[in-house]
Amino acid sequence: MINDDKAKIVNDRFYDAFNKRDIEAMKQVWGSDDKATCVHPGWPPLIGFYPILNSWADIFKNSGNMEIQIADVRVLASEDLAWVSCTERLFTIAENGVLVSQVFATNLFYPEGDDWKMLMHHASPSPATEEIDDASKN
Repeated sequence: MINDDKAKIVNDRFYDAFNKRDIEAMKQVWGSDDKATCVHPGWPPLIGFYPILNSWADIFKNSGNMEIQIADVRVLASEDLAWVSCTERLFTIAENGVLVSQVFATNLFYPEGDDWKMLMHHASPSPATEEIDDASKN
């Protein structure tokens, strides 16, 4: 299997772990490298396996009825690093209906043993569609 396919598979496992709120599955996605980095939207960077896993555990406890669907997935891989970018569409059920937000994510993976592991997840809010349309008129 070429590295692009391996990176896409582990990227899918990452989002599956999120949607299932499965901390054990999330542990399997992340690498043990102490330089691993995670940037959740609006958070300072988290460095290292345990701070990152603790953040996911907290998110899972507090995310309630949230689901992520990914789109615009792009993969670039070499022998020792894979880069995956995508748009995350977050759906949250709230008292006043379903809230939809959009985040752009970049995920980096590296080989660890026979598997690929996440080295970095960086997510940041995307501007609203109207803002993108307005900017293109300038």
